[in-house]
Amino acid sequence: METKDANQPLPDPFLLRTHYRIAASLHLFHVEERVAEGWPSRRLFRLNSMAQKTLRFLWRLVPRFIRIQCYRVLLKVGSHLYPRSFTGLVHQLPFGLYAKECHRSPCNEAEALLLVETYTSIPAPLWVDDYPGTRHQVLMMTAIPGQPLEAVFHRLSYAERKQLSEDLKNALSQLQCIPIRTPYRFGNSHGGPLMDHRFPSGTCGPFQQIFDFNAFLVHRYVRTETKTKIAAVHSRPYRSVFTHADLHASNIMLDRGRLSGIVD
Repeated sequence: METKDANQPLPDPFLLRTHYRIAASLHLFHVEERVAEGWPSRRLFRLNSMAQKTLRFLWRLVPRFIRIQCYRVLLKVGSHLYPRSFTGLVHQLPFGLYAKECHRSPCNEAEALLLVETYTSIPAPLWVDDYPGTRHQVLMMTAIPGQPLEAVFHRLSYAERKQLSEDLKNALSQLQCIPIRTPYRFGNSHGGPLMDHRFPSGTCGPFQQIFDFNAFLVHRYVRTETKTKIAAVHSRPYRSVFTHADLHASNIMLDRGRLSGIVD
């Protein structure tokens, strides 16, 4: 710690320790108040998965151009009823729906949701429709009840945290069992480029072999000594499996202390 003016003294360590103790105590009081409030009441009415799929089937009998016009109306209504998302790409809509502008991979997210629906029992948004928007492909999907884990983790009891870890373990195990249906071992859900935040472009591949994928990870200007050490790590065998590339606390939804869904 330093000051811009060398003549100005630094804060006394005693004051910093005192501030820390008071702040920690106030935080614990805040947590106790939130826990005492209990979980929000259950919604009086919510369609189960079978009902949602039936409505989706009936809705898709409507001509596509009519559906698209309805989606555009819902987007306008939703912009007035609900707050804007952090990225501005996800829009909450009436009737328990969400719209997401897929700016990175137009077809990947819809295909991923369909794979999760087909091969797993993981609670995830149900794909409803997708269509070309003014800027990006727009994905229509159902909402997941609950709150993000990052907002309620401090309220979970130890038993609820243990149950959450079991639920997440089960969900990830199911994800990894989804069969690869493209000729590429490293790519997106329909065999296109792989999204990877380690690259400035954000995409790479697709790749058929582990060697090709690992070679792309190492920049050509990396020192030979470093490449040798990296090669030893990359030589370890592992499986290529279907996985969630952005799994963190804001994409894990909890409803009354239990895992209610995984979103992206």
